Amino acid sequence: IRLLFLSAVLAAAGWFGFVKFEFQKPEIRPADESPYFGRELSFRATDRRSGLSGVRVEAVQAGRTIELFSEEFPEPLPSVVKTIALRPLPAGLTDGDALLRISAEDRSWNGGNRGVYEKQMVIDTRPPRMAVLGGPPSINRGGAGVIAFEVEEGAVLAGVQVGERFFPGFAEGPGRFVVLFALPLDAPRDVPFFGVADDPAGNRTNVAFRPAVKPGVEKKDRIAITDRFLSGVIPYFRNQDPALKGTDLEVFLTVNQAQRLLDYQKLELLCRRSEPRRLWSGPFLRLPKAATMASFGERRSYLYNGNVVDEQVHLGVDLASTARCPVPAANAGRVVFTGPLGIHGETVVLDHGLGLFSMYSHLSRIDAAVPDEVPRGAVLGLSGATGMAGGDHLHFAVLVHGVFVNPVEWWDGHWVRNNIESKLTADGR
Repeated sequence: IRLLFLSAVLAAAGWFGFVKFEFQKPEIRPADESPYFGRELSFRATDRRSGLSGVRVEAVQAGRTIELFSEEFPEPLPSVVKTIALRPLPAGLTDGDALLRISAEDRSWNGGNRGVYEKQMVIDTRPPRMAVLGGPPSINRGGAGVIAFEVEEGAVLAGVQVGERFFPGFAEGPGRFVVLFALPLDAPRDVPFFGVADDPAGNRTNVAFRPAVKPGVEKKDRIAITDRFLSGVIPYFRNQDPALKGTDLEVFLTVNQAQRLLDYQKLELLCRRSEPRRLWSGPFLRLPKAATMASFGERRSYLYNGNVVDEQVHLGVDLASTARCPVPAANAGRVVFTGPLGIHGETVVLDHGLGLFSMYSHLSRIDAAVPDEVPRGAVLGLSGATGMAGGDHLHFAVLVHGVFVNPVEWWDGHWVRNNIESKLTADGR
């Protein structure tokens, strides 16, 4: 009993010595190692033993210490993450060199341990200068355009903001960016356009420009959904996803709505990474000797037994030729996706560089592989009726940074030369 009691006393003493009278300083880690005071400062302070009692953030400039943030914790915390806004610049600070100091104290019974993080940094609140060098005088709703910017050297990002969508640019050389952007089909007529540039300190410049927005012609189509059609296409989706339940019509509605959105999300993620150089040249090829079965931007009403059961917008062009006809690459590019893609069936996606992509869907056979580079006209596979297709055809789509645009523009050599290639530099970009 005495031995057990002594062991318990020693264990308790050890615990108090290790936890309550510990001498380990809190650890402080900033979210990034940028040398600039950006628009905000984020950091994590950690003390797993006695817990944190408070944190403080200060800036030392020209011999003066300016408190930026301070907080005391009523209860010990093992870890905290804090984000401090630095715009507008806190009173007393000016552009120039400054020392950042982040300190944290714990609740050790030895009087508290104090951890300190210090770093010499730069305060810069001046936005980068940006000038528009050239852009499209007009743009079609559901169309594309190119604009070039001259940006103060050192900018880390430049692009175009169209409403809620941002289209990143690509550097062509010191201080020059080119941006391929799109006007989404559903964008309002008064959607704002801005050139955007960020510098390493997090300062942003917005330069407004305004191409004339052409509305285009609204097209509508009514598609009758028959039991024969459903019995032909729904087994494909049940095989792809055995969890699909319900009648053929219920599965059709699930796929045509939820799966369609998932397909678009997957394409948008896929299109976030693009070659920083132009891989293509000249107008895009159209499927040879093919009839147009459905146009870009068609607003489709799906009817079952005479009743409208769904409505969707067609974001490509359906082309029909002979069954299982060879499908050529519309232009030179890199294969970035092959395989099943929801409602689109067996699909190939090409990256043409600078954020431009083309998509070939409903294929019966795929003859391309990731990450091959293919020339204009190379056979990617054979047309088919996989996915949500009622017959053998090619669904051809063009995307700009994940936004569907009208393929007809890219088939038009005159439009490509005047609206795209003439805005790009002569060095192949």
